Amino acid sequence: MSVDELKKAVLEKARSEAEAIVKKAEEEAKKVIEGAQFKKKELVEQKKAEIMAMLNPEVRIAEARYRARIMIAEAKNTVLKEIREHVINMINSMPSNKRLDSLTKLVDETMHELLQAIGAVDAIVVKISSKDLQYADYIKNYIEKTYGVKVSDIQVANIIGGLIVECMGGEVVINNSYDERLDRALKTIAPHLLKLSV
Repeated sequence: MSVDELKKAVLEKARSEAEAIVKKAEEEAKKVIEGAQFKKKELVEQKKAEIMAMLNPEVRIAEARYRARIMIAEAKNTVLKEIREHVINMINSMPSNKRLDSLTKLVDETMHELLQAIGAVDAIVVKISSKDLQYADYIKNYIEKTYGVKVSDIQVANIIGGLIVECMGGEVVINNSYDERLDRALKTIAPHLLKLSV
């Protein structure tokens, strides 16, 4: 087997393993969401039963609804926190070859977005996590060779992974960190959590 074939086989295996990890995380997140929805439904039914047992006075109904909304909000926040922690743990335990593959994809996405947004750019500053500092030379060389853009500096940012690219003295910033991507994903799923009304 040639070196190129070996590289291709290793990259393909890493890609399929990364997809399996993402699929597993999505399945686990779905289970957490379903469990939270079930817990919320039980809570709502319990509160309704308590209210009916108290002859339905309007003040008590309003108080119960208020308490239920608070409990639901707390449950929603708990679920989102658990999902966030689970994803962060998965990211932090990602093998180095998968992390580098993911980082390379994020570099490509970021550079395409940057070049589409402002056209040609002479130099950029790249910010990465301290955990990814071991890939700094690779990132610099990859960007310069692939995109013909000088990487004037690589800095450590307080992120769990991914990268942030700045240019034009910090006027243009593209945040493609895992943190930002996770925040966007959680904002997308948050409205779907605990949709039952009180």
